[in-house]
Amino acid sequence: MRPSTIIIVVIAIGACAAGAWLFFAPRTPVPGQGTASRASDVFKPPQDYKTSGGQQMKPRW
Repeated sequence: MRPSTIIIVVIAIGACAAGAWLFFAPRTPVPGQGTASRASDVFKPPQDYKTSGGQQMKPRW
């Protein structure tokens, strides 16, 4: 077989394996949390930052 054929076969087998894994993966929802609440937590930054200690800021100029 030619090397390009082998590469195409390996990619096709990998795509089929990934699709089967996504299709047959168990879906267990987190109790007490809806999808909208989990989605909003992704973009919510923490509100308390540690500001003591650390390195002094130097202006870049």
